Amino acid sequence: MLMEIIARQSTRDMIKFANPEAESALWRSPRSVATYAIRLFKLLKPQIVLALSAAISKIHISFDGWTTKGGKRGFFRIVAYFATAASAVHDLPISLPQLAGAHTGEAIAAVVIQTLREFGITPNQLGYFVLDNASNNDTAIAAIARDYGGFDPIHHRLRCSPHTINLIGQALLFGDDKDSYNNVAEQLRTEELYMREWRRHGQLGTLIAVINFIRTPQQHELFQACQCDANKALPADDQIPLLTPVRPVVTRWNSYHAAIKRATKLHGAFNRYMEHHIKSVAFNEKRSGSACKDVPAWMRQGGLAANDWATITEYQNCLKPLKIATKRLEGRGKVGSFGAIYEVLPVFEYILRNLEELAQPWIDVNFNAHNEAPEDHLHINLRAAWNKADAYYNKLDDSPVYYAATCLHPLYKYYCENSWSEKLEWIEAANKGFQRL
Repeated sequence: MLMEIIARQSTRDMIKFANPEAESALWRSPRSVATYAIRLFKLLKPQIVLALSAAISKIHISFDGWTTKGGKRGFFRIVAYFATAASAVHDLPISLPQLAGAHTGEAIAAVVIQTLREFGITPNQLGYFVLDNASNNDTAIAAIARDYGGFDPIHHRLRCSPHTINLIGQALLFGDDKDSYNNVAEQLRTEELYMREWRRHGQLGTLIAVINFIRTPQQHELFQACQCDANKALPADDQIPLLTPVRPVVTRWNSYHAAIKRATKLHGAFNRYMEHHIKSVAFNEKRSGSACKDVPAWMRQGGLAANDWATITEYQNCLKPLKIATKRLEGRGKVGSFGAIYEVLPVFEYILRNLEELAQPWIDVNFNAHNEAPEDHLHINLRAAWNKADAYYNKLDDSPVYYAATCLHPLYKYYCENSWSEKLEWIEAANKGFQRL
C-alpha cells in the first residue's frame, strides 16, 4: 500500500514541490523494491558461493518455514553457518524459497537439496542441521541424508534449544501430562477434568483471556484509564508509568513470562478493568432480564483476588529460569556471546535442577487433607515441565556433538565428569559416541 501511494503522480508532485531533488530518489513503481532486492541477490550470489567454497569448517545448515499473514504464501528460510580462513564465524541466509503444497519432510528435503546444489555445498562439506522439534524435520533430515548427504540423520540432527525450552514452558502452563498427576488410576479422569477446567478458567486462564480481550482502541483506552485510577491510589513514588499489556504468543520465546510479569506489575489496573466489565455485564443482564450473548467467561466471575495474583506470581517465578536459559542459548554462538553448543548440556541440567527445586516444597503436601489445603495444579505442572525437559535432555544423547563440544571447551572440560560422577554408565556411553566423531 505504501509503495502504491509513493508511485502515484500526485504524491510525487507534492514531494517534488517540497524538495525538487527528492523526487528522483523515489521508487518508480510498487514493484521497485522487489525488483531491486532480486537484482541485488543475483549480484551477491556469486560472492556467497565463493565464500562457501572457501570455508575451512564444515558448513552447518538451519531451516525454518513460516506463513504470511492470512496464509496466502509459505516461505522457507535456509541459513548457512561456517568459519573462514581468518577464523571469522559467518551465518548467511542463502535462500528464501516459497514452499508450495503440504510442508512434508520430503517436500522440505527437496527444497533444501536444490538450494545446497545451487550454492555448491557438497555432501563432504555438510556439517550439522539445527532445526526446531517439528516431526517433519526428522523426515526431512532422513531424506536429505538418503538422497544427498550420506550422513547419519540422527547424529547430524541438532535441536533449536530455545524452541525446546519454549515447549517446556508450554508444558508448565498448559501441558497435558497424565504421568505428572500422581493419582491412583481411578482418580486420573477426575484430575484430568479438573486440570482442563483450571487451564481454561483458573488464575492463568482468566488472566490470559483478559489480556487477549484488550485488543481494540476502545479497550486499550479503557485499560489506560484504569491505570490512571490505580495510580491515584498509590503514593507518588510508587506510581507506575502507563504501560500496554503484553499479549503472549505461543511461538514467541518468553512471551508468557513477559505477559505475566507486566500483568503482575499492573495488577491494580487489571483489577479495575475486570471490575468494570463484570459490573457492566451484571447491570445489563439485570436491566434486560436475560443473559448477554457472547460474553467471555471471566466477565461472570469475581475477578482475581489477592491470592490469585499470588498464584500468578508463583508461575512467573517458575518461568524465570526458562527465560534465563533461553537467553543463554539464543544468539549466534560467537566468541564472547551466548548460544554456543558447548553450553547446551549445562543449561539443560540447570533447567532440570531448578524445576526440581521449585517442586520440592510441594512433595509432601497432602492436597486433599482439608478444604483449606492448597491446590495441586502448580505441583502437577512443575512435574509436567520436568518430564518434558527430561525427555528432550535425553534426546541430546542422539548426537555426541553436544558432549564433545562441552568436553573440548577449556571452561567445561571436566563438567560432565563432575556432574555425572554417580552415573558412570552415562560417561562411558558418551565417550564411545565421542570416539565415533
